[in-house]
Amino acid sequence: MKRLEMITLRTSNPLKADAVSCMNKFCEMARERGLSETDFYIHESIPGDLAIVITSRVKDYKLKETMLGNYIMEVLKQFGLVDYNCWLAD
Repeated sequence: MKRLEMITLRTSNPLKADAVSCMNKFCEMARERGLSETDFYIHESIPGDLAIVITSRVKDYKLKETMLGNYIMEVLKQFGLVDYNCWLAD
């Protein structure tokens, strides 16, 4: 089964460049360490809306956040409003 962790950030324009840099570094770090599949997105029409999606495999139906997701969420709070959701897919 697949778990998706969606971490979205709404930031202001002055902080956007730093937030984008930070989110890209998180994705690179996760890829280099083979922790999970991590992708970075920029909203098409809302300039300050950014997102990271962490995809991983799980064996059970327990919906729980990961340490990586929680860490990313805590760091991103310095840039604006953060929302963190977990989803399971069969």
